[in-house]
Amino acid sequence: MSLIKFGIIVELFLFMGVFLWVRKLTSKKGRQPSLSKKTIKNLKF
Repeated sequence: MSLIKFGIIVELFLFMGVFLWVRKLTSKKGRQPSLSKKTIKNLKF
């Protein structure tokens, strides 16, 4: 049971990290705004 709880915690942290990374990409609006849109579409599965 402890391994399952550990895995859930790790997945939650990964999800939060990816979410914050996508927000950074979208907030920059740099040379390639289409790149961030492609990453968001890929994350939606």
